[in-house]
Amino acid sequence: MTKSLIPLPSTTHPIGPISRRWIAFSVIHKAGGPSWAVVDASTYELHPEASAYLHYLLGSARSTNTIRAYAQRLAAFFTWIGPARLDWTEGVPVVSRFIRELAVTALDTPDGTAEYREPRYRSGKTMNQYAAAITQFYMWAARSDLISEKTAAGFYETRIAYGYSGDRLLPGQVSRSRAVRAKEVEEAPKLMNETGAKSLLEAVSNHRDRFLVALMMETGVRIGEALGLRTEDLHLFHDSRAVGCAAAGPHIHVRRRQNPNAALSKSSNPRTVPVTETVCTLYYPYLEDRIDLLAQDSSPMVFVNLYSRAHAGEALKYSNTVKMFYRSSGRTGLRVNPHMTRHTAATRWKRAGVPARDVQALLGHRSPSSQLVYEHTSDQDLRDAIEGVRYGRSNPS
Repeated sequence: MTKSLIPLPSTTHPIGPISRRWIAFSVIHKAGGPSWAVVDASTYELHPEASAYLHYLLGSARSTNTIRAYAQRLAAFFTWIGPARLDWTEGVPVVSRFIRELAVTALDTPDGTAEYREPRYRSGKTMNQYAAAITQFYMWAARSDLISEKTAAGFYETRIAYGYSGDRLLPGQVSRSRAVRAKEVEEAPKLMNETGAKSLLEAVSNHRDRFLVALMMETGVRIGEALGLRTEDLHLFHDSRAVGCAAAGPHIHVRRRQNPNAALSKSSNPRTVPVTETVCTLYYPYLEDRIDLLAQDSSPMVFVNLYSRAHAGEALKYSNTVKMFYRSSGRTGLRVNPHMTRHTAATRWKRAGVPARDVQALLGHRSPSSQLVYEHTSDQDLRDAIEGVRYGRSNPS
């Protein structure tokens, strides 16, 4: 259900009715594009502050998926505030209490089920995603004069780290960190080995999805970047000068723009990513299916619905792609989500000796440190390092 709603600021009291439940709600903004708001679940009345903030995010060119995630987290926060009879403008004490209660609240309850199941709880990473979204809301609230600068300042802790060079005290390095944080348990990285990647491709049931999975595994592009590709972004010939592109070899162009399926490149910087012959070869069977199955095809998007009569020709959406990954990987006994392809590609490049600056360019990162989360060291990597040093085989560089 979608309504045309434009959230506007309000001076309503920060403590709402005890029984009010807020939900994230899909809306159409004034320019005609999709966005999200926080509304009362019964009356669909806008939550003034939360919805105004989400409207600000839209103006800041944040992706629809990001705005939706923030809307869901803010809706949960303001729903919790009502029964707790707390004033959200008090800042850190309120948010800290919310995160603590979030940690001990089960995601589902076993009551009424045929057999007992252990309740599941949110991970530290998930709670930090809540904390980050709410913290950014408070920063906006301070800039909008809804709370004091002093209240906003409490959301960050400033530390000064000193060091020594011999007997000389070096200047301190100032760093900031969020004051409201949950402890995260480090989990083993989720990667696909060569066998798993091959099994996944074989399990995919149609040419379109096989091309999509192969493209993501080979190039490391994000799901939003893949679904946002347009046919003009595919340059699969060895020489693309005929279409005005000087980049050599088969490649794709990743660009940030608004798309009908709300897919959006995370980075505002366009980049060119080479593709392999394998990816090129898989594209043409999909193209043949597209020509055969669509009586009318006017979509500029690379990935469109072919197998749903009601939505034939429409741009493929994020939710359907995630389901496809889970459905296909389930046939192999694995559980693969789209982002695992990005981690797998980056780790494969690292182990193959690809220079860090090239990995950074392929992943579309501005900062070299951003790629560290995608570089996973295996037990075998560590063993090879030890054995190499022991027998004098290590590379000193």
